[in-house]
Amino acid sequence: MMGVNVNKFFKIILPAAALSLSVGGANAADLLFDHPQPAMPYAAGFDWSGFYAGIFAGYGAGGATSTGVATGSVSPVDVEGLLLGGTLGANAQFGSFVLGLEGDLAWSGVEGSATCAGAPAFDCNGSLDWLGTGKARAGVAFDRLLLFGTAGLAFGGITASTTPAAPGATGTFSSTIWGWTAGAGVEVAVSEAMSVKAEYAYHDFASVRAPVNTIANLGATDIKSHAHSVKLGLNYRF
Repeated sequence: MMGVNVNKFFKIILPAAALSLSVGGANAADLLFDHPQPAMPYAAGFDWSGFYAGIFAGYGAGGATSTGVATGSVSPVDVEGLLLGGTLGANAQFGSFVLGLEGDLAWSGVEGSATCAGAPAFDCNGSLDWLGTGKARAGVAFDRLLLFGTAGLAFGGITASTTPAAPGATGTFSSTIWGWTAGAGVEVAVSEAMSVKAEYAYHDFASVRAPVNTIANLGATDIKSHAHSVKLGLNYRF
């Protein structure tokens, strides 16, 4: 009897144990392979979209030519000096591309003087009193680094003068000038709200005419100006 019971015991227990080990192994495999660890969260890149305002300082250099309408005499004047101003703008980002509009306005210390052509007793003087731009901006963002180009409208105020004043003339003429501008730059976000930028631009202005007896007493004078500018700025995004 004892032998029969032992045989029955092994016939029942051994298959049950094998089944238990099989199920346990499957459960362990499920734990190891069927439930992978969650992926690390994706860190989104910096978003350049939004409005911003800023300040900048820079340097401008260029030239102006005064051409006597009656005499044809051309007097070139080289100018240079500091710029200090403010900026307002807005960006919209589409993937890695950034499009925007920007306006700026600067006080200008850009000025110069030269001997008037054909009249060595007189000095021809020129100054860019203020400078503004309204432009489109387009660039490519590499997270917190933005490379951009600009193009648009340029405007400013100039003063031309001669020293001493010619007989019968006031010796000075001031006007608002208009033209176009194009440039490029780089901007780096140093925090979620603040960024620093460096920018170069070229400005070309249409000719303006100074009437007779302002800077010359022999007829009207046409004045044509251009300038290069380099700016370093700080922008605040809001």
